[in-house]
Amino acid sequence: MELYELRQHVELALDLLAAEPGIVEAEVCASWCTWHQVAIAYDADRPGEALAAPCTTPTYGIGMLVVVAPGQRVGFGYDSDDLSPEAIRFALERARENAMPDPDFVGLARPLAPVPPLPAFFDPEVVALAPEELASLAADALHGALSACQEAGYTTGVAVSGTLESRTTHLVVGNTHGLLQGETTTAVLGSLSVALRRDQVHGTDSRGTTHLQDFAAAELGREAAQRALLTRGGVTLPAGSYPVIFGPRAVADLLQDLVLPALSLDTVAAGTSPWGTCLGQQVAAPLLFLVDDGRQPRLLGSHAITGEGLPTGRTALLEAGRLVGFLADVYHAQKLAPRLDTLPPRNGMRFATDGASFRMRPGIFPTNVLVSGEGAVAPEALLAAVRDGIYVDSLWATQPRGELRSGRFTATVIGPSFHIRQGKRQRPLRPGTLRLEDDFCDLLRRLDGLSTATLAVPLATGHSLVVAPELRCPFARFTA
Repeated sequence: MELYELRQHVELALDLLAAEPGIVEAEVCASWCTWHQVAIAYDADRPGEALAAPCTTPTYGIGMLVVVAPGQRVGFGYDSDDLSPEAIRFALERARENAMPDPDFVGLARPLAPVPPLPAFFDPEVVALAPEELASLAADALHGALSACQEAGYTTGVAVSGTLESRTTHLVVGNTHGLLQGETTTAVLGSLSVALRRDQVHGTDSRGTTHLQDFAAAELGREAAQRALLTRGGVTLPAGSYPVIFGPRAVADLLQDLVLPALSLDTVAAGTSPWGTCLGQQVAAPLLFLVDDGRQPRLLGSHAITGEGLPTGRTALLEAGRLVGFLADVYHAQKLAPRLDTLPPRNGMRFATDGASFRMRPGIFPTNVLVSGEGAVAPEALLAAVRDGIYVDSLWATQPRGELRSGRFTATVIGPSFHIRQGKRQRPLRPGTLRLEDDFCDLLRRLDGLSTATLAVPLATGHSLVVAPELRCPFARFTA
């Protein structure tokens, strides 16, 4: 399926909808995702096939949101594995059946005039990537992991598991107001875990790129193994308040599960964001800047259009610690316009984890989240100021304690994290023995430093990315 063919199906759906009585307005989305996947399951103590046969899954279909008269009822319906006129009619019937009154609905997106030129964020090499070539990349990742383990003296008691995936997605969105846009995106994703049974530790790494040339499979495997090796011999620290440096992965964990939800307009509309009434106010340390940019070249979250057919772009969220924006889609931007003026709806995306974008209504998702700040120093200089503290590399099970608006949260510290002594990372911490129990709103206000070292961390959807430095906080509260 080519993009122009998908566009024709959307145009046909819009023509059929134009002839339907009782349809006030409608939005149609058709998508086609070709997904290749190779699973890795290696066990040094149980010989067998380490690489599964490549699996290819095409996922496609058509979905539509309709506003039905009388009563301005709004409904959504879809059909899978079919793009025919029958599928369009089936989706319409389901949308009519599901239609419910929505007093907050204002209207669908309107096309921009003039229509801005759309950049391309796909890689022809990924589009043409054969399943066998992906299997070769998976073998490179496994070899990278095993080489790192063998160099450290581990030839037995090693288990490596994970997946490598390539994804090509065509998406077309149109509505009855004349909007019609489409794009092709590509991604190569890898996630690997290395377990060392003798030491009862494991390490993980994940990577995501839009271009094949940027995906270093062997480095993925080597990094996962090295993270397991760094976790060996972990010690336990007592509960208490410690100076802390959050590594880029931990920063991404905090953003994904706490900060970005609090900066999303749907959370503001629900009254559960701690910052719903703080636009223009200082909510974080003056050193902190936070931007969502959906058009950064060669970054995983880059798209030319949103799931509503509008252009993506740059949305400033925090500037010198001051709240200047929210992630928004059309629905919530219109709903909250009387209270927050008009916020640009650049984040109404259809980030389906199974590739079936057509099956979902647009929701608010981050694209590429860029964390930066003033006064960044080398990692060694950031560490030098900490006499007795904790380096938190990664967090697990990060979640609010009670409602998000309280700011209170809990997260488990996992490896490879370290005890900092006299400005140096010393002994590794035993994963899972400390929990970070604090208030993320207060924590952001307490930040007092950041490093020049950054890392791109894919988020759980496989569609978004955080590029973050290390961040230092003079104290954070931990329980054992």
